[in-house]
Amino acid sequence: MLSIAQASGLIAAAVMIVQYGLPAALVIILVRYVGTENSAVTWSVVNRAISTTIWPHLIRADAVNSLQTTWKTRVPSWASTAGAALLVVAGVVTPLGLHDEIVLGESELIEFQYIRDPGPFGSVTMARPYAEFTRYCEFGRHINCPGQYQSVYVNETEPGVYSSVETDENSTINTTIPANFTTMFTSATSDQGNTISGLFDIQFRRWKFNKIGMINKGRPFVQGNSRFTGTLIAQDRVVLVEGLIVDMRKNPGVGFRNHTIPVGLSHGGTWKEDITWAEPVTKCADSNLSIALRSEKAEEEWDTNTTFYIVDRGAFVGLNVSALESPPWNDNQTLDLFGRAHKAARMHNVFVASSLNLTLPLDPTKDILGKMVMKDPGPASAPMYSALNFDQSMIGQLTGIGGAPPEIPEVYAYNSTTPFVNYYPDGWKKLLALNYSAITEICKGYYEIDYVDLDYRANNITYPLVSCGFVLGAPLQKRTENLTISVYTGIEEYQKNLYVCASAIRASVKTVTFLYNGTGARFENLEVVDIADKVYPNEKSKPLWAGEHSYDKAMRFDPLWGIVDDSYENYGFKEGFYTLRAEKFWLTATPTPSLSFGDTDGFDALAAVSSFPRRLANLYGFADALGGPDYSGKNDYTMLERFQSLSHNQDDAAQIPNLIMTDGFAAGLVGTKTSISTKYVQWPASLAVDDTVQGYPSARVTAYRRALRYDIRYAIPALMVLSLLLPALIWALAILVSTRHLLQTLKNLYNQTSTGRLATGILVPTPDKKEQSSRDWVKGDGSLLLSFGHIKKPEKDPFCEIVGGGSSDATQSPPNREKVVSPVDGGAQTVMVTPAGESQGV
Repeated sequence: MLSIAQASGLIAAAVMIVQYGLPAALVIILVRYVGTENSAVTWSVVNRAISTTIWPHLIRADAVNSLQTTWKTRVPSWASTAGAALLVVAGVVTPLGLHDEIVLGESELIEFQYIRDPGPFGSVTMARPYAEFTRYCEFGRHINCPGQYQSVYVNETEPGVYSSVETDENSTINTTIPANFTTMFTSATSDQGNTISGLFDIQFRRWKFNKIGMINKGRPFVQGNSRFTGTLIAQDRVVLVEGLIVDMRKNPGVGFRNHTIPVGLSHGGTWKEDITWAEPVTKCADSNLSIALRSEKAEEEWDTNTTFYIVDRGAFVGLNVSALESPPWNDNQTLDLFGRAHKAARMHNVFVASSLNLTLPLDPTKDILGKMVMKDPGPASAPMYSALNFDQSMIGQLTGIGGAPPEIPEVYAYNSTTPFVNYYPDGWKKLLALNYSAITEICKGYYEIDYVDLDYRANNITYPLVSCGFVLGAPLQKRTENLTISVYTGIEEYQKNLYVCASAIRASVKTVTFLYNGTGARFENLEVVDIADKVYPNEKSKPLWAGEHSYDKAMRFDPLWGIVDDSYENYGFKEGFYTLRAEKFWLTATPTPSLSFGDTDGFDALAAVSSFPRRLANLYGFADALGGPDYSGKNDYTMLERFQSLSHNQDDAAQIPNLIMTDGFAAGLVGTKTSISTKYVQWPASLAVDDTVQGYPSARVTAYRRALRYDIRYAIPALMVLSLLLPALIWALAILVSTRHLLQTLKNLYNQTSTGRLATGILVPTPDKKEQSSRDWVKGDGSLLLSFGHIKKPEKDPFCEIVGGGSSDATQSPPNREKVVSPVDGGAQTVMVTPAGESQGV
């Protein structure tokens, strides 16, 4: 299909063809019928008609010859010819540079409207219920949540038997969130046009009603009800689903936004919004251990011989049993995830050495052991050594990589002659990992590891939520799918690297750039073109994060967290919340990782509080075992291919847990705040979203518009013509200004060199008619009939003669008969003038 510029060029070419072709064709017709006898005026007109066409150039006529001409004549003539040729080219080429573009215009305030996701995520997202947010804190003896009426307790009536105790007739487990908490966690996010999601703007994608007699006096309440919707892991891009922006690229995460689009735009537009962002962050340390498989088809049996190996790539270099000792982590909100993963990997390798019957430290000459045949994988590591499933990835709790159960190093045994000192010289407590579970607890940051079901440290903002485990990547070598029969040997070898990882969840505000590409109200026309950390001009402009603490008691509830107004900056121990001004906030620890056991449903309706720790708790081990989605790649080859590309080093391997968690966030959560939100959250906070369908956001949209553009390269011929035109015009104007009567001279020059006047001037020489006006000449000598004898063949003489016509004055003979001879090109021309009444010719 032709563009406008190409069509313009073709039209210009057609115009040029007509401009030069039509006069040339008409001249052919003129020459055919003009004959050899015409008035002097006619011959002048015929000469002009021919001279204004391309024929003089085509037939190489006298008028285009440059020989015997002065340079003053040749230069203007050549310039005129070159300009004419360039003008033809410019007329065709110049329009080709024209094209239109869709470009950004001015920013303006444009109305937005809600748009629903027509895909699977939109169809499974339930409408928001007309019910209150609920908070349930049944962890430990104090059942009611902080800030609520404490009227029900749990007592141990006999060893191992617990029952609830009601203090009065009004006793109940009240799940209503107190008014002051509601005000606090909406103070920085509920103003009109605010696109940052707060505590009550993050909800479960699906929910259900529950009813328990002791809770709210038996009234129904809402709980989360997570369901697997479909994996997004294979999509290495930003995906928009109902209520979420899901980034499945190198740094996975989700942004909370109930999607709206601009309306009434001709070509779409772009704008930016600040979005609450939650991202899993994982750091992995290479254990320098690999599991290898060699399989060979038996020649005489219907069987395959398989051999498993443990490959040492430097796991035990510089390692000794003292690596099992560690101080408690005190990294707080500066969270050193790689440090935790690296420490856990070294502890892990100490136990692996014990299982492989290796004595640490190794002989320095044998630091790297290479391949070791694994004869006894052990039941705990059986999935690692499955030939059937070896082409999958695996993620789980630290359990070693087979061999005999690890033994407690003699120096730490109960009967050791050297008692273990559980404090460092500087007073820090010394933690000792004597099994794989203890390694995990130390990596998480627990102070006490004797009881791994609950952390006995009081919860506060300086205690981030961390989970640790291993990632056994997909095979580094792809299956031999492209081999030919001639090279297939039946032998296959694969190797998988083992990484020890530490994961946490970080909240922040990101600036998201949206593009709406189209005019119709279609969800697929909305896309994200950029996600960047929000830039703050100064420290005071950074968000103020609040995190609930448990005073000096052991943690028994999922703490509230979120962005709050600056008026809460001085909150502390007394108020039950600590605050932190920072760009990013690590979600604080909860008892959930020790108590969820694969559960992804919320105990209550506060998705922002309970969903994230549950997803993190299930990351290393629980979800798949309890029927959750399969993240091994066994049933999804596109997932396996992506995991395979991420399994070669510790930095890339860290993306595997992040992708799995982000996929879970997308399935379970939804953002309810739109860019046109006008509703202020009031107490008691409701799950229902009664926002307007259409409205004006605070962000201004830069709309796209159609603009005319030109490619200057196509203007080169026109610029060349202009380079001839401008000097010529300036020169000509200067001559006109400085020379008097130039136009009259031009007229006389043209008239006296015209064919008819030149011929009559020679044949009828009259001195007083040299400057005769055109009007007088046409009436006089111009009416003489002239015959040119050499126009047609056979040639006849004379070359030119007067054969009739004209007035008596025009044909009156001169008083004397004479012969005039003038030299031309070395020869002579004779003009015979005859008396009146006789034929005159040249």
